[in-house]
Amino acid sequence: MEQSQGKHPAKRSPGRPKRRQEDTPMNEFILKTASALFMEYGYEPVSLQQIAQVCGVTKASIYYHFENKAQLFTAAVTAMMQKARNASLRIMQQDKPLYDRLVELAENKLRFPHGDFETIMRDASASLAPEQLEEIRVSEDQIHDVLTVSFTEAIKNGEVRSAHPLLMAHTLASMLMIGNREIAKEFAPSAGELAQEIVNMFWNGVGVQEA
Repeated sequence: MEQSQGKHPAKRSPGRPKRRQEDTPMNEFILKTASALFMEYGYEPVSLQQIAQVCGVTKASIYYHFENKAQLFTAAVTAMMQKARNASLRIMQQDKPLYDRLVELAENKLRFPHGDFETIMRDASASLAPEQLEEIRVSEDQIHDVLTVSFTEAIKNGEVRSAHPLLMAHTLASMLMIGNREIAKEFAPSAGELAQEIVNMFWNGVGVQEA
């Protein structure tokens, strides 16, 4: 157990971390760090001790905020999904043609390459409780909902052909997931170039064909 030192010892619960100099709430800092590590290396290779070391805190500090690795993983992934949803919503609510918004959305997602999310989830699933898996899936669906709403409006406005908007959302998400793998390769095109190429391929399938 850590001992408080100095002229004014603070009474803290065991493992409670001190405030960081940048004054970021510790639980948010831990979530951000854990998200980056899980997305880069996967679930199994990352330990709470490693997360603590990168955060510059003790392992007990991690346990103060999160009961175990599974809870931290769930919280980290859902927080990451919420940020992705908010970013997607901001882009898709702009007053621009749908095509331009999709290119911006694609470039935003490809600018931060990470590991294959489906593979990461497959490896983590055995360690997560059913309710944790459901929480993650719900947060992922909320991102798709943003695109589904946009595609529904675009169909009504005649910007894209009539098709199932949720299927469109999942199709584009899958294409971006593949693009995310490509962007990590040594000789991959830039995020902007690949975003344009992916959206062009997608648009060829859903765009309104001129007579």
